[in-house]
Amino acid sequence: MNIRLTPEQERIIREELESGNFHSIEEVIGEALQVLRERDLASNSNTFNGSQIEAVRQMLEFVEKNCTRLEGVTVKHLIHEGHRL
Repeated sequence: MNIRLTPEQERIIREELESGNFHSIEEVIGEALQVLRERDLASNSNTFNGSQIEAVRQMLEFVEKNCTRLEGVTVKHLIHEGHRL
């Protein structure tokens, strides 16, 4: 595979090699591709982080405790309201 790099991209690779962070051009490109893959997976992920899970748990606990009805209210709205408190 032949790849054409811009002068800026070549400079970045040269700097990474000179700094000792990588031992070859292949390592630099491999790391860049891995970061790209992780970013894509993170942006396409529908998973909740720990604080979101805790917020949902607290909301459900509140609803149960206070016999509150949530008809027409979304979790997104509740999370937004929680950030205002």
